[in-house]
Amino acid sequence: MRALAALVASAALTGYMATPPEAPGPTPPQRCDASAAQSLIGSHVGAVDFAPGANVRIVCTTCATTRDYRPDRLNIRFDQQTGIIKSVDCG
Repeated sequence: MRALAALVASAALTGYMATPPEAPGPTPPQRCDASAAQSLIGSHVGAVDFAPGANVRIVCTTCATTRDYRPDRLNIRFDQQTGIIKSVDCG
């Protein structure tokens, strides 16, 4: 009986130890800070500059855009006729 209990305990421990630890999942993308970019509203789109590699999409308010939502991307939306920035948002 003791040998059977030891065998069961050993099998349980072996099974537990053989399970690999879970790999950490991908880190979620950072959220853009549209509130910090609100000061761009009213500026001419040609006067605005962003760092190379910045995740920014500059589109006119009437232009077609993709529907993919990216919480880390800053969208700059401007009037096509005047070039004036009308809104900024994340996505």
